[in-house]
Amino acid sequence: MLPPSHPYYPEGVLLSGEFIGNTWSVPALILTFATGCALLLFVTFVAVRHANPALKPPDLWKVLWFVLTGSIHVFFEGYFVYNHSRMSSMQDFFGQLWKEYALSDSRYMSSDSLVLCTEGLTVLTWGPLSLLTAVLIIRQSRFRHPIQALVSTGHLYGNLIYYSTCLYEDFALGKRSYRPEPYYFWWYFILMNTFWLVIPAICLSNSISASADAFAVAGKSDDGREKKRT
Repeated sequence: MLPPSHPYYPEGVLLSGEFIGNTWSVPALILTFATGCALLLFVTFVAVRHANPALKPPDLWKVLWFVLTGSIHVFFEGYFVYNHSRMSSMQDFFGQLWKEYALSDSRYMSSDSLVLCTEGLTVLTWGPLSLLTAVLIIRQSRFRHPIQALVSTGHLYGNLIYYSTCLYEDFALGKRSYRPEPYYFWWYFILMNTFWLVIPAICLSNSISASADAFAVAGKSDDGREKKRT
C-alpha cells in the first residue's frame, strides 16, 4: 500500500490541488507571524495614544484586540477564501502558514463547504465590523457597545460552530481532521482558537453591562420627568 502523498488527516483526504510541502520551518512561520502581530499592535497602540490620550486601559486593550482580529479576518482569512481551491500548492508566507495550521484541521485544504462559507462571511462581516468597533471605541461613540456586542456574539457563535462541527465529525462519525500528535490538536486547534471564545465573551459581557447601566440611567431620567409633571 502506497503511503499518502500529503500529511493531512483523515488519511487519503482529497485536497484542493496538488500538495507541495512547505519550505519554511515551523519556528520561522510562527515567529514571523507573531512578529507581524506584535508590530501591528505596537503601531496601533502609538496611533491610539495620539488620537485619544484619555482612553482608559480597558478600552485601549479592546481597541488592540479588534484591530488585530479584524486584520486577521480581512487579510489572513481573506487570503484563504480567495485561494481555497489551490491552497495545498501555495508557497508564499500565508499559504505555508495555512498549510501548517491545516495539520490541525484538514478542512482548510479541501475547500470544505462549511469552513469556506464561515470564513467567507467572517471576511465580509466580522473583519470590517471589528475594525469599525475599534474606531468607535477610540471616538467613544454611542454606537460602540451595540456594534461591539454584535461582533463579539458573531465571534462566539462562529467559533462554537467551528469547534462543534469538527469534534462531532471526530467523535460521532469517526472522521478525524487533525493529525494524531497531541500538539496539533491542543496547541493549534484548541488553544489558538480559544482566544476567539474568551475575549469576545469578555467584550460581550462589558457591552451588556454598559447597556444595562444606560437603560437604568434612562429609566431614572424618565421617572424624574414623570414626577415633575405630576
